[in-house]
Amino acid sequence: MLHQENLTIIGTRALYERISGEMAKTPRSTVFSAQEERVSHEGLIAMAALIRNRLPCPDPTAEETVAICAEKTPDCLAAILAVLSTGRAYAPLDPTHPDARLTGILADLRPAALVVDETTGPRLRDWAQAADVPLLQLSRAAPDAVAPHAPIAVSQQSLAAVLHTSGSTGKPKRVEIEASALHVFQEWVVDELGLCVDDCLLSHAPFAFDLSFLDIYAALMSGAGLALADAKTARSGAKLMAMMQRARVTIWHSAPSALKLIAESAGDTILPDLRCVLFAGEPMPARTLQKLFRIFPKARFLNIYGCTETNDTFCYEVPRQNTPDPLPLGRALPYVDYVLADADGAEIAGPGEGELWVRCPTMMRGYADPALTARATVWHQGKLYYRSGDQVRRDATGLVHFIGRNDTIVKLTGIRVDLNEVDAALLAHPGVDEALSFVTPSADGLALNAWVTTQHDLSSLDLRLHLTQRLPLAAIPRHYTISRMEVPKNSNGKACRRQMAQNGQSTLV
Repeated sequence: MLHQENLTIIGTRALYERISGEMAKTPRSTVFSAQEERVSHEGLIAMAALIRNRLPCPDPTAEETVAICAEKTPDCLAAILAVLSTGRAYAPLDPTHPDARLTGILADLRPAALVVDETTGPRLRDWAQAADVPLLQLSRAAPDAVAPHAPIAVSQQSLAAVLHTSGSTGKPKRVEIEASALHVFQEWVVDELGLCVDDCLLSHAPFAFDLSFLDIYAALMSGAGLALADAKTARSGAKLMAMMQRARVTIWHSAPSALKLIAESAGDTILPDLRCVLFAGEPMPARTLQKLFRIFPKARFLNIYGCTETNDTFCYEVPRQNTPDPLPLGRALPYVDYVLADADGAEIAGPGEGELWVRCPTMMRGYADPALTARATVWHQGKLYYRSGDQVRRDATGLVHFIGRNDTIVKLTGIRVDLNEVDAALLAHPGVDEALSFVTPSADGLALNAWVTTQHDLSSLDLRLHLTQRLPLAAIPRHYTISRMEVPKNSNGKACRRQMAQNGQSTLV
């Protein structure tokens, strides 16, 4: 396991008991939905009990996962709590992803059950029947209709959540996260932000995205309110502003691209109730940041750095005066140990530039594939570290600054995209001979591009339609070069993303 030895391990059932115990102290705190529904903590626990009663009993001798593919609503949040209450892990799937991607993940995951709603149920019912996986559709039963239920056997497993990230072979990687990792991170968040019953967090990220951990667990563990932005609301600055005002949001957490929506939609509006803005997942444009300073005049601004495999590990509090551009990653969180390694794997002491290796109790257990875990980790002085793949610089004051990636993973609109997966999806088109994706700077941060070699009459629309059946929206290139010429190579005869990015991009059809 990739944990620090002095960490007190907490099981998944114990994590649920901690969450529900804190919620019981604040029964009137509210979870808001994008449809203006309001559910109290008391009602949410009752909803979770209803769902738990409908789940198949867990096998106490096996480690099990329950998949959840549903719109972001209080019902979906109750389903997460219901799964944790049985001692099992939940695997949230993004309902905006193509059916083929969802069923591929499910086939690999082999869940003990699949929770859906009225939108995703029809899409996944055939797969569940063919795979003989119990299908549970969320219903709108009244929370006060809960009947006492007999105790059921619960699993004692430590695995609490399973997320899926882009994979270089075109197959999403399964990241396994233990209850202890979620617990340690939320303890830091609640303490750092001083969260209390008077706060309300806006949850912007999908539940299938690791950013959602902070929103869900920090709010529920502190008695704070929680405003759930669904997929439509998350894409609209006006709807987000309305939700913030309606729910009296005090804490915002998202990728910078979502904050850009706010900056463009706020007009002359000022929101003095917001006391902290946390952003992560991609660089924050300086112009956007200056607009946000005006919109949120009393807020702290925290640049958070981390990844799915480790959760958040670095933090930088952004000054309103003499704001650096780009922003540093900051300093390691209190429970984080890190190493700056040179190209030979030797540790760099003091200021310097190298790959960032991270070790912390919030680190994943590993990938489902042990070979992937072995490639992503490294032993150093008798301790196991996660190799972030990020090149960083540590300055003389100890601040860490991001330089770039040393592999093929990029962050686009706050979502991690593996360029190898994009290439694999493009090559799956029968008319594509060669494909190479790469990123270039844009007004929004980074733009995803693709070079495609073909001897057929393909258009960018053909390629987009093909990719929408296989990839998340963030992984679909914005610009395409479609040519009969082969992908440009470097002097070693290899396709070079860096060279492509430096040469820029034009769309040729």
